[in-house]
Amino acid sequence: MEERFDIVPLDVRYQIEQYKGKVREAVEYVKSLDIRTKEEAEDALDIACEAINISERIEETKKSITEPAKNFKNEVDRLAREFTTQLDDVKSIVVDRIDDWRLRSPDITTLETPKVTTVDIMDYSVEVEDMMMVPKEYLTIDEAKIKLMMKQGISVIPGLSLTKRNKTSIRRK
Repeated sequence: MEERFDIVPLDVRYQIEQYKGKVREAVEYVKSLDIRTKEEAEDALDIACEAINISERIEETKKSITEPAKNFKNEVDRLAREFTTQLDDVKSIVVDRIDDWRLRSPDITTLETPKVTTVDIMDYSVEVEDMMMVPKEYLTIDEAKIKLMMKQGISVIPGLSLTKRNKTSIRRK
């Protein structure tokens, strides 16, 4: 097995691993879970609620540990983006001006310097002229929009089969 260097300091590791025992207990409990009565179902719900609580505490701990590094990275990204965006603009403007010039000089095919050469790349764009004429295989369904409409009461959409079903959800008080 390859030797691994732990990059997480022990104090940080402890902050996360303090939940290990409770997680292990919850996992062991559900492995043998067999609900036969209302009381057992309610006990199981309490365990699920505790699992949600522990998960949230772990996420909060993780966030408190990683937030400073995330903020640092975001600031470095922001600083770098100030320059890279401008440099992208420089490249785009040069390419646009060369394309304009080449339109007026049709005998020019390739430009080349010791540092760079141009390559023609086909660019494609699509505009819908008549939706009714577009073949079905090029149309897509916006499932999120349909689910939202169903939540708002729509129960029939021609050409689609819409199904509502109850699913148990756990909400803490």
